[in-house]
Amino acid sequence: MKIEDKDIIRTAQQLRDEQNAQFRVRPWNRHSHFHIPTWLVAVPAAAIIGFVLGIWTNVSSPKETSLTALVDTVYIKVPEKVNEPDTIVQTVTKQKEAPIIKPIPSAVRHIRPTTVGRSIADDKIRYDLLVKN
Repeated sequence: MKIEDKDIIRTAQQLRDEQNAQFRVRPWNRHSHFHIPTWLVAVPAAAIIGFVLGIWTNVSSPKETSLTALVDTVYIKVPEKVNEPDTIVQTVTKQKEAPIIKPIPSAVRHIRPTTVGRSIADDKIRYDLLVKN
C-alpha cells in the first residue's frame, strides 16, 4: 500500500480537528471585544466643551475690557488717617538704686571656653584619598 499526498493531508486535518476539539474557547462576541476606556472619551469631550464655552464667553463679554480686567481688579477703600499729635508724653518714675553686691572671689568659677571642632591635622583622616583626580 502506497501513501499518497492526499492521505497525509487528510490525516493532518483529522489530527488538527481532534486537537481543536479539546480546546475550550469562548464564543466570539464582537461588542465585548473592542472596548474603549471611558476616560479616553471623556477627556477630548471635556476639551471640546471647554473650547466652545471659552469662545462663547469671549463673544458675550464687552469689547472694551478684557475678562481678566473685570475679574482681576479689587478696590479696597481705606479710611483716611486722623492726624495725631507728634509729641509723645512719657511719664518716668524714679526708682531707688539697689546696692551693688560684689561677688566673693572664692565663689567665682573660672569657665574655660569649650572647643567646638578639631584641627584637620589632629583628626587623622586621610583627605588626600577623598580627592578625585
